[in-house]
Amino acid sequence: MDYKAITQYLVKQGFRAGLECCDGVFYLVVDVNFGDFNIKLVHAAVSEISALPQFLLKNAALYGALAHVLNIDQTGYGHICVGDRDSISVNFEQPHLAMKASLQRHIELVRKAIENPEWNEQELVREFIANWNAILDPSDFHLILAAKEKHLEPIEVFNPIKRSGFGYASFYVGITEQVSDLSEFSSISLTNTAGRLSAGEGYVIPLGTLTPPPISREALPNWYAMAIVSLPAAELFRLEKMVSCRRTHRFWLVFNGDTSSGTAWFGIHLSPRGNGKRTLPLKYTNLKDWWIKPIRVTVFNKERVLPRGGASTSLSDKSVLLVGCGSVGGEIAYKLASSGVGELVLVDPDNFSLDNIYRHVLDECLIGIGKALGLSLRIKSKHPWTKCRHFSNRLLDFRHKDILQNFDVMVIAIGSPTHERLFHDFLVENSILLPVINTWVEGYGVGGHATLDLPRSKGCLRCAYIDQSDLSRGLASNLNFLEPNQDVTVNHAGCGDLFLPYSTLNAAQTAIIAADLAIGCLSGVVSESCKVSWKGDASDAQKAGLQTTHRYQVFEKSLQRLPLYDKHCDICNHD
Repeated sequence: MDYKAITQYLVKQGFRAGLECCDGVFYLVVDVNFGDFNIKLVHAAVSEISALPQFLLKNAALYGALAHVLNIDQTGYGHICVGDRDSISVNFEQPHLAMKASLQRHIELVRKAIENPEWNEQELVREFIANWNAILDPSDFHLILAAKEKHLEPIEVFNPIKRSGFGYASFYVGITEQVSDLSEFSSISLTNTAGRLSAGEGYVIPLGTLTPPPISREALPNWYAMAIVSLPAAELFRLEKMVSCRRTHRFWLVFNGDTSSGTAWFGIHLSPRGNGKRTLPLKYTNLKDWWIKPIRVTVFNKERVLPRGGASTSLSDKSVLLVGCGSVGGEIAYKLASSGVGELVLVDPDNFSLDNIYRHVLDECLIGIGKALGLSLRIKSKHPWTKCRHFSNRLLDFRHKDILQNFDVMVIAIGSPTHERLFHDFLVENSILLPVINTWVEGYGVGGHATLDLPRSKGCLRCAYIDQSDLSRGLASNLNFLEPNQDVTVNHAGCGDLFLPYSTLNAAQTAIIAADLAIGCLSGVVSESCKVSWKGDASDAQKAGLQTTHRYQVFEKSLQRLPLYDKHCDICNHD
């Protein structure tokens, strides 16, 4: 790039810009005055502009702690964070304009941090973790902590497992007494710490509203002492009582505090300069005999992990009965667990076989066990706050009112219209007010469907079975895209090897519309009985000699929730 031309352009725009060369590298240097402050912004020349050009603040330490300015150790420069540089669209075709736009962003941010101390302090606290991480070294400990929010409590800390390069086993793990709701399959639960040696003891210490973090590792002892002194008297008394009878060779202290952007978790590690076990130092005068280092903390609890992953803690007390754990049902189960549903009861009489691998969520190490059991194991290992139970029954085995009344929603993904209609009639005859979702995928990827039958709402499963030719009860769903009484299944080795041809994408798309209805029902977003279909390509079905329905030919409302109610349904219109 022509930095000489860029510099000339900036000068014409009123910037005090110049080029400097050091060890063969050109630097664009811009002088800026803010009242009594004179700052220098420095940009190292690059061969092309692929992101927002970066400027560093020279002699950053002279200006104290500045929001969004992170000191670069031993260089004297400060990294100015003006946002995600890669996500900003820059005018790489006109580098001089890109450089000007970037320079203006950097100047305005530094100006505000220097000239507005109140805003600067608020931003330092809001970006507490980023500023804390700035004083960390790559070699500093990383602790994964299973703990509830804002509880003063002890921590049991375990070392990483030797020769482990990834996963929970490669981290220090801290566990408190407040994590009893974790699945027994979670690698971070107390029951799964076999093979780990103790790494010392620790404490979770809530600090309330935070103040700005220390600006260097050298400032840690003073910051720690001030944090302890600032604790409410009752909390300090509890902490002193906790630590008075505990002696160890290392301590892990994890703090949490409130910022405008949420709760920040961070920590320090203390080890005595000499040999022997000691009690935790709580006063600045006692810290001279200790090594104190910052640590990186990742908190593992429901309140933090679920929202971060797009799940909802409001679904933690919801229970879903899922009958059918095949390719569609397996996807539904995962999506419900990932959404935060607290309990899943999984039902399927079939075993997982080698033939299922390519369109099922389970893997080959589970071949031969029941699909419901395998799915339960996988969900509990991945979603530690979802409780799972499994049964090998069939749908019609659940015609028991006392069982069904324990669930918030039932999802049926068995692809058996006869059993589904029999079960629906049982619900109606026994006045069982359970929301039920029926879902199925059609062969050759022509589409998939889901119906939500909400009690006390117009529309039921039978509405989806009205024969539109004579308005009688039909035997095939009027939602289908393939005409009834056609041989859609395929076999490779006779009748014992029949299967419905569709892809894992078809199964996943169908599972999405069913799971979306379930979550909408559980959260109260969907309050009327409805139906949802997705329409795919019928070319493979037509090559196989199959006929599509009139609905397929005119359907243009894929993925839309439509009313399930049909005015000709004798059940919905029964007085």
